[in-house]
Amino acid sequence: MSLQPKFLGHTGLTAVIGVLALTGCGGVSSGAPAASPTPSAAAEARLAALVPDDIRQAGRMRVATDPTYAPFESMDTDGKTIVGLDPDLATAVGDLLGLKVEFVPTSFDALIPSLAANKVDLAMSSIGDTKEREKTVDFATYYWNGTLLLVGKGNPKSLAADQTCGARIGVIRGSLQQTTFLPGQESACTSANKPAPTAEVYQNAPQAELALQSGRIDGVMLDAPPLADAAKKNPEKFEAVGPLLKNPNPGGAALPKDSKLTAAVNAAINELVQNGTYGSLLSKWNLDAIKIDKSEINGARS
Repeated sequence: MSLQPKFLGHTGLTAVIGVLALTGCGGVSSGAPAASPTPSAAAEARLAALVPDDIRQAGRMRVATDPTYAPFESMDTDGKTIVGLDPDLATAVGDLLGLKVEFVPTSFDALIPSLAANKVDLAMSSIGDTKEREKTVDFATYYWNGTLLLVGKGNPKSLAADQTCGARIGVIRGSLQQTTFLPGQESACTSANKPAPTAEVYQNAPQAELALQSGRIDGVMLDAPPLADAAKKNPEKFEAVGPLLKNPNPGGAALPKDSKLTAAVNAAINELVQNGTYGSLLSKWNLDAIKIDKSEINGARS
């Protein structure tokens, strides 16, 4: 059964857009963030001891990510370096665990299968933690997100994030927006004697945004930060509309089911929360609005 997501009103949307878009969501904020405290040697030793023997011996942590989702992850101007919150956080986790981090570009719908196939050790790519996903992978949470709708400038069809009846809406394959938020609107449309929205499924956000720009779809439903980023970078083409739909679950790093690395990643994230590094990285990418107080293992509520 599809979930009926809760949402924040337009005041909440304004606040989030103010944090995520107006301050420059897609890049480094003006002014360098405060220097993060150096982790103690004792903390590093304690955390490194949690790393499974095979990964410790390999000396590396392979991280799958879809680098098409700024500001979480995207390719830098050199076309080779992956930048964003997720690579920064993964690198900080690797440093604490005494591991070199190796990023493996992977499409969003292939992230969890890549874990099952042992191609990578974990995946960090703005992945929502859900009870359904927890059947096949484990999570170490590190953010709480929301969903918006990207439309053409002027919102020609007068759509809202929670009112997309009859519209063609772009979503990313395997995303929460495809599986939960868009299907959750069908019953309201039926009750209003309107056609349900049609999901147009894409591999990544740039593909969906290009389809919107060319008029093949009427909107794009994704996590709030990348949509606010797209609207800020292309104000003559796009605008982000609410209300902000609160994601029913936190998001986090996904790891193979019952992997011993999960406890190590969870503990490392909590160390970064406590020593201030986590907060500094969120501020660097203007993502303070998604902050959590503590990383959980398998923190899905539904």
